[in-house]
Amino acid sequence: MVNFLARRAQSLSPADQSARAIRLSIVTQFFPPDFAATGQYMDELATHLGQQGFEVQVFTGQPSYAFEVAEAPATEDKGPVHITRSNFLRNRSRRMTGRTLSSLAFCLHTAWHLRHQRHRGDITLFVSEPPYVQVVGFLMSWLFGTAYVSLVYDLYPDVVTGLGMLPPHHWIVRLWDAINRRVWQRAEAIIVPCETMKARIVAKHPTLADQITVIHNWSDPEAIKPLAKADNSFAQEHGIQNTFTILYSGNMGRCHDMETIIGAAQALADEPVQFLFIGGGPKREATQQQVESLGLTNCRFLPYQDKALLPQSLTACDLHLISIDTDMEGLVAPSKFYSALSSGKPVAIICERHSYLRGLVSKANCGAAFSNGDSQGLASFIRYLMKDGEINQQLGLSGHRFIRENYTVQAISRQYYRLIQRAVVKNVDLYRALDNNEFELYYQPIVHLGNGRIDTLEALVRWHHPQRGLLEPGDFINAAKDTDLIIPLGWWVLDTACRQLANWHQQFPEKRCRISINLGTQQFLHPELISRLDQALMTHKLRGEDLVLEIKDHTIMVDTAATTGLLMQLQARGIRVCIDDMGSNYTSLSFLHRFPVSSLKIDAKTINRLDIDTKLAEWLKSLIVMTYDLQITLVAMGVETAFQHRRTREMGIAYGQGYGFSRPEPAANITRFLAHHNPFSFLLEPLPTASAMPHADNTPLVLVVDDDRSLRKLLTMAIKQSGYRTIEATNGREALELYQQESPDLVLLDAMMPEMNGFACCRQLRLLQSAQVLATSPLDQSASSIQSNDEFPILMITALDDDHSVESAFAAGATDYITKPVNWSILNQRLKRLLKQD
Repeated sequence: MVNFLARRAQSLSPADQSARAIRLSIVTQFFPPDFAATGQYMDELATHLGQQGFEVQVFTGQPSYAFEVAEAPATEDKGPVHITRSNFLRNRSRRMTGRTLSSLAFCLHTAWHLRHQRHRGDITLFVSEPPYVQVVGFLMSWLFGTAYVSLVYDLYPDVVTGLGMLPPHHWIVRLWDAINRRVWQRAEAIIVPCETMKARIVAKHPTLADQITVIHNWSDPEAIKPLAKADNSFAQEHGIQNTFTILYSGNMGRCHDMETIIGAAQALADEPVQFLFIGGGPKREATQQQVESLGLTNCRFLPYQDKALLPQSLTACDLHLISIDTDMEGLVAPSKFYSALSSGKPVAIICERHSYLRGLVSKANCGAAFSNGDSQGLASFIRYLMKDGEINQQLGLSGHRFIRENYTVQAISRQYYRLIQRAVVKNVDLYRALDNNEFELYYQPIVHLGNGRIDTLEALVRWHHPQRGLLEPGDFINAAKDTDLIIPLGWWVLDTACRQLANWHQQFPEKRCRISINLGTQQFLHPELISRLDQALMTHKLRGEDLVLEIKDHTIMVDTAATTGLLMQLQARGIRVCIDDMGSNYTSLSFLHRFPVSSLKIDAKTINRLDIDTKLAEWLKSLIVMTYDLQITLVAMGVETAFQHRRTREMGIAYGQGYGFSRPEPAANITRFLAHHNPFSFLLEPLPTASAMPHADNTPLVLVVDDDRSLRKLLTMAIKQSGYRTIEATNGREALELYQQESPDLVLLDAMMPEMNGFACCRQLRLLQSAQVLATSPLDQSASSIQSNDEFPILMITALDDDHSVESAFAAGATDYITKPVNWSILNQRLKRLLKQD
């Protein structure tokens, strides 16, 4: 069977029909080996977008912030990314004039470089370093029609006016604003790193609101993660492992508030703390001079650290400091914030009251925020953390968890991927595709794991793009959702799929399968849905039972009242509803009881982790029992390996779908499948037994006693899979009767049951056992010796493992106990030990 699955996974969907990848060009003046944060971010973003399927090329400058002054290669390939570096009028000066000249030279070379179509790609991402490089995007669009996206990290000219370098109404500022408006209006999208920056732009240019997307920065929680100072080589090298250390790491720029930090250092001058400043920038020299003039010995300055040392340097402290100066909110977004949280240390934010950082700190529960100038408040917070190491650790771990769950490069790069994808797929292309019949339906079988037959065929749309080849839904469906096209495209899918199903029914009347169609929220809640379904069924002479509608779980919850009415109408027609892509992270399954759904699809990620994640397997067992009670069938998605096929069958999942059976195929290929007598006959092979133990009379018998039907079924299933026989009782009195009739080898007994609880039942079982044994024992044998030699095991299930519950269980005669929620591996170990099966 393994060979069959391997052949099946390799044989389908010919490679010559694969889509050409989107070609993305990124223009950024800074890129590694520069240590500027912008360059580091673009390096990680480019790599991950390349890994997701884009062809990525980067045009950048020679390093001006690097540790080594030697030139980087003019061209270079790093993984999936091709890099070209400019050396035109290179200037490493850190002064404003030198940086401006270098930036203008980079812009000129960028325009020259992008004159070639191969360098522009399908779309260009312009990073606002330097801020006026976006003008090149406007020119390329005007001259060649090239699509571009603007990524704004620092908002100019607002930064210039905020720093007092030019008055707000200066002609240069007004001209710059006018140019920005024209550049951004022509862009496919504008990306900003925080909500307050979007608000700043919209206040000046209200018509741009819909073009602006907020995509936050990120950190790598696998690389930058909690590390004890005792194990930190950077802390040991600099002698701070035993000192409470407050760290400011990164750019000490004109937009950052260093004065409030120095004020806190002054307030703590006589206390055992160390302020450590790592980095550079325009304010570094002035900050050092201020420290010297105040005679502060608790402040120390170090240069920028290489990226490879960040996991050590960022975790060598006890508190991180992040600051934005007055009137700078929304003009810059400190990237160091995300790495600080990832380090597992608390953070203190110095910012204005409306800063977006306050909201993030509150959500993450990772520290505190202070207004600019509140040095005493910051000093008090530091004293508080010095006294309470436990709260310090809790805040730090909470921040790390927040980054891991929300702001990883994997998660953020997917946001960039979707946005760029939508920008490439123009609305006009989508409508043209529908008019020119460029869409085609592929079909993927959903197979009955018991008999190997195709039960349902899921219809999946493909686009034969004139330039890019065959596109899958992920390449264009988000763009369709952002327009009204998703509705007519959905009706086309419905009609085409029903027509094809009718043809298959006519060709293979003995193999009458269903068709499954995916509906987005817009289509599911569309007022024409029911009439469109009726029309399709009537036109193609199909029954309601022939049709399955797949929707996401969140679609049900958008409008529960409307959903209830729709589901009732669908149920009356016999049309089934399947919840698609069900994952274990869905916190509530209450809708299964509230709404009449027919089936659930377990997502491929869950199926792929079954062999490595025992908790996930336990969750799935619970779901199987729940859906069995509700008469809801389960479909395992992403079944590719022999293990996954066997495991899903063993667990009781009825249906499977995945490359192990078939990739999505054109209708002609599915017709050949259906012509085969039984294309998946390997599924008829008997499953290996869960245990080598034969199910004969000597197989231990376990009596499961629990009033909760779902838990009882779960326990029974787990025990059977371990190779034991089972019988069930729903209450204490049934348990006593079954004990006398069947003489089980072990009783698994729930402590909390109505009427006769588990403790009372346990005592009664011991009395029954004693009476039975005494009746058949020699007269000279004592009752105590009988009890000690022949006592059968009773395993009690308690809700708590407190002393009272445990003592009550043993006092009632229990041999051992386990707690809820049941850990299945522990249960299996206890069964083996108590039944002497090791």
